[in-house]
Amino acid sequence: MPEPLTPLDASFLGLETPNAHMHVAWFGLFDGGGLTPSVTRLRESIGGRLKHTPKFRRRLAFPPRGMGEPFWVDDAEFDIRAHVTTLGPKTLTRQQFEDMADGLLSKPLDRNRPLWHVYLAPRLEGGGSGVLCKMHHALVDGKSAVEVALLLFDMSADAQPEPPGDWIPEPEPGTARLALQALERDARESFRAARDLARLAGSPGRGGGRIADTLRRAALSVGDDVLRPAPSSYVNVPIGPRRTLVKHRVQIDDLLAIKKRAVVTLNDVCLAVVAGGMRELAMARGEPPIPLKVMVPVSLRTEDQRDALGNQISFAFIDLPVQESRPMARLRLVNQQTRAFKDSGRAEATGNLVRGLGILPPLVRDRAAKAAGSSRIFNLTVSNIPGPRFPLYMLGSQLVEAYPVVPIPEDHALSIGIFTNLDRLFFGIYADPQALPDAADLPGALSVSLLQLDQASRQDGSTPCTRPAGRISANGTIPAAATIPTVHV
Repeated sequence: MPEPLTPLDASFLGLETPNAHMHVAWFGLFDGGGLTPSVTRLRESIGGRLKHTPKFRRRLAFPPRGMGEPFWVDDAEFDIRAHVTTLGPKTLTRQQFEDMADGLLSKPLDRNRPLWHVYLAPRLEGGGSGVLCKMHHALVDGKSAVEVALLLFDMSADAQPEPPGDWIPEPEPGTARLALQALERDARESFRAARDLARLAGSPGRGGGRIADTLRRAALSVGDDVLRPAPSSYVNVPIGPRRTLVKHRVQIDDLLAIKKRAVVTLNDVCLAVVAGGMRELAMARGEPPIPLKVMVPVSLRTEDQRDALGNQISFAFIDLPVQESRPMARLRLVNQQTRAFKDSGRAEATGNLVRGLGILPPLVRDRAAKAAGSSRIFNLTVSNIPGPRFPLYMLGSQLVEAYPVVPIPEDHALSIGIFTNLDRLFFGIYADPQALPDAADLPGALSVSLLQLDQASRQDGSTPCTRPAGRISANGTIPAAATIPTVHV
């Protein structure tokens, strides 16, 4: 039976343009511990698990124009050989693999087929192999993409492939059936909205309070998050289709030590490190280090939804304190905002607003989605995606590096994805290399920012804040005359 896309899932289709491709992706490197992987064995491994992710055999089908979002329908011509392919039998250098990956990330997924693709580089110079996995944002959010990875890859080095099982695609629905399904979907959405309002109003006492509270939180969400414009920034310029994925990794223990000393969350530390990195980048460009309004996806996924695909997310909008020279002050400012966001209940309110798009006319929905992705609303996305703290394997080889790709809409030249696995934290810096060639300098800037924050957190509470933070030289050392100050909050 055709399965409708949610308004949020469909919004990522509406945001896609020839220059802004809405796929999420993972760039992974594996050690040479197992046998050299072959594309045949990888197809067998993934094919045996597709029964756990039926949407991976489904494609988009569109109702008549003007009748709303598309549906997921079985692809009767599904062939895993079109979705799991090799980047050639010859040995590649890591640079060659990265260049190939950048080229593949610069192209949209084919909407006539299921919206995912896995590319295998079976042999890398020096040993090991590489994988690039692309999935459309209409199919997965960041957290469910991790769950998909857990289904596609192995929990142990000696895992055996599952039998594929039987799959018989449902007959492809015709235009008339899709039109009828679209009418039924719109009727259900309208009825659900009316029912929810009636339920809230059913109790004059408690219901009235719930309505008032819902409206209050929705007003906070719109007023603080949407209507407050983002500042003009060098990261918000027209973009083309080319992409590059710049990679940076750190030991997670360094960030966890800061987290413990400062009594904040790991996400707060990550955002503060990004703030310092963007400050370094701005000053290197000769730009004023102004605050940046960042969109931070917030998972609304419950435990019983952990294996479900689609998007179960809301959005937090945080003012990244790029203007603040003191590392601990940056961290405190980030922490104050994230705590206020959690305490306000705005995540749920924003989620309700997004779900409410379903009762709007299709043209209004499309315009709302494009407005929400504009540079007027936010400067860049920073997405922290918690990964498993245990090893992952592919055909006996262990995953050693994994960099996430967070898509960028029009007029956004940069996004930053963060992924954790075992004792490592990986920054995927995704950019248009022509619109923002400086993205290549962000790994060094992030290293400087982390070093500053680490030293400041060690001194916090013992060294008074008396002068601006010292600059760190290109080799990562701190000039003798400089001190890293702290701030007392």
